[in-house]
Amino acid sequence: MTPTSALLQELYTRMLLTRVVDELAWHLHLQGHIDFVASCRGHEAVQIGSAACIEVGKDFTLPYYRNLGVVLTIGMTPYEVFRTYLQPQYNGSKPRAMLHWGYHKHNTVTGTTSIATQILHAAGIAFACKLRKDTVAAVAYCDHAAHQEADFQEGLRFAAQHRLPLVIVCEKERTDQTVISLPPNVQHIEADGTNVLQVAETMRQALQQARDGAGPVFLEFSVVRFLPDFAPTKQGIFALEGPPDCDPLVQSRLQLQHLGLWDEERAQQLYRRLRHEVERALEEALQEQPARLP
Repeated sequence: MTPTSALLQELYTRMLLTRVVDELAWHLHLQGHIDFVASCRGHEAVQIGSAACIEVGKDFTLPYYRNLGVVLTIGMTPYEVFRTYLQPQYNGSKPRAMLHWGYHKHNTVTGTTSIATQILHAAGIAFACKLRKDTVAAVAYCDHAAHQEADFQEGLRFAAQHRLPLVIVCEKERTDQTVISLPPNVQHIEADGTNVLQVAETMRQALQQARDGAGPVFLEFSVVRFLPDFAPTKQGIFALEGPPDCDPLVQSRLQLQHLGLWDEERAQQLYRRLRHEVERALEEALQEQPARLP
C-alpha cells in the first residue's frame, strides 16, 4: 500500500468518526439534552485534513465553535466531546450549551463566542513563538464571516508585519462569492474543501512555509454545509451521506474505489464499530450529566 493510500484510509476513518459524533450530538439536541449544536457536516475534509498536519502538543490550535472534526483529530475523545456539549451555562432555569473548545494538554486554546477574536489571539501566540525562536506555528480556524471583523484584519496585519508563523484556515461556504480583503504580505491559497488529500497537502505546505519564517498564510477552503438526514428508510453508513458532489465522505469513498481499496463489507464493519464506541462514550457522558436547576 502506498503512503497516499494509507493516509486516505486513515483520514476517511477520522472523518467517519466525526460524522458519527456529529450525528449523536444532533440526537442530544433533538432529545432536549442540549439546546444548541453546531454541525460540521460537510466540513469534515477541511477540519480533519488540516488538523492531521498539526504537530499535536507543539503547535497551537485555536478552533471556532464548529470545529468538532479539528478537536477530535488533535486528541479529544468522543467522551470528552460529549462532556463539553453537556456542560451547560445556566440562564435562570434553562441550560444553554456553548461550544468553547479547549484542550490545554494539546495546546488547544479556548476561545470566546465573539467572531474572529481567535485570530488576534493566534497572532499573539505566533509572535511569542517567534520571540522564543521555536519552530512552532499557530493555527486559527474561522468561517467566511470572520473577515468582516476588526480582529481578523488587525491580527493578520500584525502577523504580516512581523512575518509570524500563523496559518488561518477559513471554511467558506461554496455559494458565498464575497472577496476577502487581506493585508499585504499574506499568502492567500484557495482550494477544494471536499477533497481531504488536497486539503492535507495544502495545509502541510502552509505550515512548512510558516515555520520557515515566510510569514502568515490564509487558506480558504470551499465547503457545502448540510443537515443530518434522519429518514427511517436509510440504514447504516448510507444514512451518513449528503449531496454526492459536496460530501467529503462520498468523495473519499470514490477516491478509495479508484485506488481499488474500497470494500463495502469492511466499510460497514468500520461504521458499526465506530458507532458502538461513540454510543458508549455518549452513555458514559450522560450518566455524569449534572442535575438541572429547578
